[in-house]
Amino acid sequence: MLRSLQLIFLNEFRLQLRDRTALFMLFVAPVLIIAVAGFSLGNLFGAAGPHSNYLIAVVDQDHGRIAAAIIRGLAAEPNCELMKATDVDAARRIALDSARAPLAIVIPPKTTDAFEAGRTATVEIMVDPVKRLQADALELRLNELSQHLANVAQADARLEFTHQMAELRSRLDEAGAQARKLQFSIAEYRRQLVQAQRAARQDLRAEIQRRLRALEADSEESIARAIAMTNQKLEHEIAERRATALGLEAYFQELTRSKAAFDTWFLQLKAMAGANARRIPPPPAMPPPPAREELAQLTRPLAISIVRPQLPPFDLANLRVTLPDLPALPSSMLDPLRAIPGAISIPGAITWKDTSLASSAPKVSAFEQYVPGFGVTFLMIDMLWGMSVALMDERQWGTLQRLRISGASTAGMLLGRLSARTIIGFLQMMVLFGTGWLLFGINLGIHPAMLMLPASAIAFAAAGFGLVVAAVAPSRDSALPIGSVGALVMSALGGCWWPLEFEPAWMRTAALTVPTTWTMRAFNDLMIRGLAPGAAVWPTTMAFLIGLVFLSAGIAGSPRLYR
Repeated sequence: MLRSLQLIFLNEFRLQLRDRTALFMLFVAPVLIIAVAGFSLGNLFGAAGPHSNYLIAVVDQDHGRIAAAIIRGLAAEPNCELMKATDVDAARRIALDSARAPLAIVIPPKTTDAFEAGRTATVEIMVDPVKRLQADALELRLNELSQHLANVAQADARLEFTHQMAELRSRLDEAGAQARKLQFSIAEYRRQLVQAQRAARQDLRAEIQRRLRALEADSEESIARAIAMTNQKLEHEIAERRATALGLEAYFQELTRSKAAFDTWFLQLKAMAGANARRIPPPPAMPPPPAREELAQLTRPLAISIVRPQLPPFDLANLRVTLPDLPALPSSMLDPLRAIPGAISIPGAITWKDTSLASSAPKVSAFEQYVPGFGVTFLMIDMLWGMSVALMDERQWGTLQRLRISGASTAGMLLGRLSARTIIGFLQMMVLFGTGWLLFGINLGIHPAMLMLPASAIAFAAAGFGLVVAAVAPSRDSALPIGSVGALVMSALGGCWWPLEFEPAWMRTAALTVPTTWTMRAFNDLMIRGLAPGAAVWPTTMAFLIGLVFLSAGIAGSPRLYR
């Protein structure tokens, strides 16, 4: 029994060593898949290589202290490389064009002012939805950075507050001592002010009396002048009437003399009356009466205007009283109060607002990555059965030889099978997209019909890959392992299981040679980024070209199928 056990045990090892396909699946395939996954997810687990730093486009519209602190903090972060952009459009182009740029940061104007004023300063993060996982990892660092900045600012504010409170207490003590001195000074000032008021009243009273005496003297002088002028006018009027009165007096005297002469004449007339009538002398002439104007002058009323005296004005507005010099309050006593520290500015907080670099939402569903990604993976594996294994079976069954003997060309047989499997693969992808839309609510982009282009391209490339596996695999049993490993490697390398941007630069360069990379790029641009339909044209073309390379290689190796 021991002998049988030993022989069977050794035989199993001998058979395993002879089966190269089994050895490949045991050792090479796992190492290959592990290597692809490990290198791809190195950034996610913090083991990035020297050329796998995140590229962050920064638009500084604030140019303040907080913006400078954010930029310095990001520059000090490991695995982060900053690139300053002039505007938002330039930052968007950097993030969309570079595989290492999952997001762009826009520091809006007055961010520093808002933070220093105690308000919340919001910094905009423009995220590429395809690189959501990398963006989340960076946002964790950004949150830590914002918290650190807020803590530092708050610590500085607390330290400043402590210093100002100590200074305030010192100033208040000094101000209290100065206030007591100021009270004594104010009391002395009040006493001197009362004395100055009393002296000012006395001076004012003396000045008013002096002005009243001067006013009285000026008034008496003005009245005397007015009386003299009035008397002068009266004397003039009286002198005129006196002259007229003298003329009348002379008239009356002459009239008296004429009466005496008339009486004498009349007596002579009586004596000579009779025979001597002819000898009667003429009567004496009467004096001419005064002129009527002279008589009117005596009856004319006196027209005398009494001259008003020009009294001097009593103007108190021009009263000038010289006040005694008052003592000045010591202004230095108020300096401690003027120098009290101002209000403490309590810093605010820094928050981040997610926006999308494209027209879609900044956060997307995981199904929008995995529905097309795993759909492509299973499409590649299904092509192994539909192309590689089926061709191996037909060769084993002799179907290919019979078709060839019947006159069918090799290229025609292969192209016919490839066309059929391409249409089946295309229908498989369309069914998966429809199921994902119905069950998981995935976004099919602005124009869902454009998804048919990359779906047809990957179906064609997968069919070509299946033809290559059938041409290089030595047997049916080896076709599945070789094809499966190839499909899994292309799926992992091309970004079907995780975003392509997780991978280091050399893997992203190698990924450009497989159709899954270009197909996933087209699906991501249409579904996750929400770009215009034209964005899928170039990736679809590249996937078709790689499919043509597979087809050419498969046709070139197809003679092995008929040996």
